Amino acid sequence: MKAIVTGGTGFIGGKLVEALVDKGFEVRCLVRKTSNISRLKELGVELFYGDLGDLEALRNLVATGDVVFHLAALVTDWGEADTFYKYNVLAAKELLESSITHGIKRFVYMSSSTVVWKSDFWNIHKLIDIDETYPYTEKHNDHYNASKTQAEKLVLKYNGNEGLETTVVRPSNVWGAGDTVILPRVAMAAKKGILYPMGSGERFVTPCHVKNLANSLLLLAENNKAPGNIYFINDGVKIRYMDFLKKQLNASGIDWTPGFSIPYKFAYAVAASLEVIFKLIKSKKPPVLTKMAVAALSGTRSYSIKKARTDLGYEPSVNMDDGIEELREWVAQLGGTDELLKYVVKV
Repeated sequence: MKAIVTGGTGFIGGKLVEALVDKGFEVRCLVRKTSNISRLKELGVELFYGDLGDLEALRNLVATGDVVFHLAALVTDWGEADTFYKYNVLAAKELLESSITHGIKRFVYMSSSTVVWKSDFWNIHKLIDIDETYPYTEKHNDHYNASKTQAEKLVLKYNGNEGLETTVVRPSNVWGAGDTVILPRVAMAAKKGILYPMGSGERFVTPCHVKNLANSLLLLAENNKAPGNIYFINDGVKIRYMDFLKKQLNASGIDWTPGFSIPYKFAYAVAASLEVIFKLIKSKKPPVLTKMAVAALSGTRSYSIKKARTDLGYEPSVNMDDGIEELREWVAQLGGTDELLKYVVKV
């Protein structure tokens, strides 16, 4: 079988490509000219140059293949609504249409568990062991989640259209060795002494190790019960968010302990004010605190994987202790904390 992958040079996509190659798939990856493609070359995958804003490239990307894994997206908490719509919604629509045109059998879309978050000045989400029947929030206060929700609904709408089978995966708090995006930013905040809990209560999360996520994507591509469905995917373990961050930071060589908690409404008001100011001055740089960041540090959310277990036979293969040890070894191989911090993108 031949798999088409967007986002193959990323943290999650890279692990998926490795898993696909191990299973004997032929793989074609969408890559940008500026991407680091060394690992993909080692794996012997076919490289196809383009990006999510190049609709013509997306049309040709799926010219031959059996299954599409659409993982790439514009992932940030800052930017214009039109930009998010272009890269996260229009790109998905073009890939869906092209998949129908070229007879693709299965379309696997990576969404996010954050599409069901709800937060405003008065309230923060408290999602306890929810399943896939939990409704979308009526209105998002960030463009990223608004666009991911639109794209997710679009993917599901296309299921059964001229034989195309579509399915959606919603991972939560993806982590593990090789994370050069989220972990370095958290580590930098901890080193600078600006990483604080926000809000009140326990603030639980259900993390998803990147290898567990990659394995679930393979199941979604092959299981006959997957089409037309959404699946939460994680490690099946609920943990206090601050404890989870501490484990990762300690494994990264940073001795961090959560300090006092900033009141939610105060943090939200500060973030909202900063966003207004940065929009007025048309800054391309995000403020030091955004409403989405406040929601991430304040809200509690845990997601049931019962449906994935029942339908797909999904079982997490990497547990927390093993994943943390693997993370510790990876940071050591990089050369330590200072080398990890070099991955922080300065925008």
